[in-house]
Amino acid sequence: MTDKNLARREFSLASLAALVAAFAAARGTEAAAQDAAKNAKQSSRREVIRQKLPGDPAREISLLEVTYPPGTGSPAHAHANGVMAFVLSGAIASQVGDGPERTYRAGEAWWEPVGAIHRVSRNASATEPATLLAIYIAPEGASAADLMKVL
Repeated sequence: MTDKNLARREFSLASLAALVAAFAAARGTEAAAQDAAKNAKQSSRREVIRQKLPGDPAREISLLEVTYPPGTGSPAHAHANGVMAFVLSGAIASQVGDGPERTYRAGEAWWEPVGAIHRVSRNASATEPATLLAIYIAPEGASAADLMKVL
């Protein structure tokens, strides 16, 4: 799938969500309109590359692009194999384990050790989107659920 097609799909999803929200508001169902608007603002994940690594045991490196629209984030979670995060754009608020919450900006990175609880992972801005690259080294064939376990 090309980036142009992905952008078109994201535009169509946002347009559809806005249309549903407007229709729901016109019908007097404010709760439905709020749900539609919230769903249009969810974070997105895109696998950039997955590559088998040499050696034994069989492992893969996976790069996953995570985009947080303004005011969104991920629920508390853990990674069975650890993960490195690199901020591509914007600013990400993060708290791993019992450490302090910290804001990382484009060009900065952090490490989440195996099994650590990632308590806070959210866009630090209420107006600008933020994107990070999650870098995993995991057993070959690990699923998305294996890489990130929501708590």
